[in-house]
Parts: sequence; structure tokens; C-alpha cells
Amino acid sequence: MLVRLHFRDSLVSSAYPVVPAGDTTAPGAVVAVRYLLRDATHAFTFDSGAVQVRREGDKLSGRAVGSGIENAIRTPTRIQYRDVRLPERTDTVPCSFAP
Repeated sequence: MLVRLHFRDSLVSSAYPVVPAGDTTAPGAVVAVRYLLRDATHAFTFDSGAVQVRREGDKLSGRAVGSGIENAIRTPTRIQYRDVRLPERTDTVPCSFAP
């Protein structure tokens, strides 16, 4: 499962609605699921639903509930996650030439 969260100023505990993958301005979540069924891999993205996020320090927990179309079949999905570590902060010092 891949979840990409779009949030305003900071990531807080909240419910984020599912938004289309190309929408980078609206607060929300883009969710992609890849799974194996027998010997065949399957993948789809949510087109409806929500992602509940609980932030506790530098870890996230919650659940994603939604559905998407995969091989012309609507596929409802519920996924719970816990203790997902947030990435380390990136370097904020600009990298530019200084004479």
C-alpha cells in the first residue's frame, strides 16, 4: 500500500478524503494498492474513501477505507496500519553559489 498525504501546514491526526492522483492542491490522500492473487499481481488506486491518520510523535497509525476499479470490477478495500515512522527532516539550507 502506498499513501501520499496532502496536508496544509503540518501533518495532524485527522481524516483525509481520497483525491485523484493528479490533484496536488486539495488536502487529501492518494492511495495505491498492489497485491498478489495466486501468481498474478494486481494494482489499483482508490477513487473514493478516506484515510484516518493518528499521529503520535514521529509515528503514524490509522486505516484506509475505500474502493477503486481493477479489471472493471469495483474492489472495496480496508487496510489498517500502525507504527509507521515519519521520514527524517530534509536539509533546509539552500544549495546555491555564494561568491
